[in-house]
Amino acid sequence: MSFNYGPNYTAMIQALQKGGLESVQAAKSARTTRGLGVSPKAQIERLGEDSDNISKRLLAKFSEVHESNKKLKEKIQSQPTPEIDSQETEPTDIKMSGDIASFVAGFEGFKNKPYWDVNKWTYGYGSSAPNETATITEEEAKKLLQNDLLEARSSVMRFKEQYGYDWSENQIDALTSFTQNLGQGNLKKLLTGDEEGARGDEEISEMILEYNKADGKVLPGLTKRRQAEAKLFTQGYD
Repeated sequence: MSFNYGPNYTAMIQALQKGGLESVQAAKSARTTRGLGVSPKAQIERLGEDSDNISKRLLAKFSEVHESNKKLKEKIQSQPTPEIDSQETEPTDIKMSGDIASFVAGFEGFKNKPYWDVNKWTYGYGSSAPNETATITEEEAKKLLQNDLLEARSSVMRFKEQYGYDWSENQIDALTSFTQNLGQGNLKKLLTGDEEGARGDEEISEMILEYNKADGKVLPGLTKRRQAEAKLFTQGYD
């Protein structure tokens, strides 16, 4: 059996394959397993399984998630990349198309003039405006959105490597959208919480939904976007 997980998972996999006491200790202590939504410590203590059963069950979980992510990635890569609608629009519900730019643009809507968004002037597709009098064309807004998404994705990938996640493309896209909207600081908070330790995928998908407020108020638009990001993170594109 072979796995294509990052280096932080290697020791965990090897310990599980060996079985015995070593696998139990690895399962109890390794935070890296939480990146696959596995919380072995609680499960082991609750169920009282023997070491061989623990090893087999967790190895099966790794294999299952790996195959699922592989299929999702192949599905996304096979889909065509659509163009962003060029006319001025308001935020709308969108059909997830496999293109993160269209995904984000569908929620942001295009504005050629700045508007105040919590703590900054914003225009285009949710990009920062230099001042309140600046204007932007549709073509300029598309390019600026692409730059914003590249920067957001770069932050996602840094945390992916730092905490040893094995995210699929749709999971990376979901967190890229989240970061484009809320910034790198909130991404780190989403991934680590107050404990400064990496959360598992299941917990991340649940916590995404909590970031639906502005100035302490729940906003319907943010609620819809967080729901779509959580769905993209767990299920992939429709």
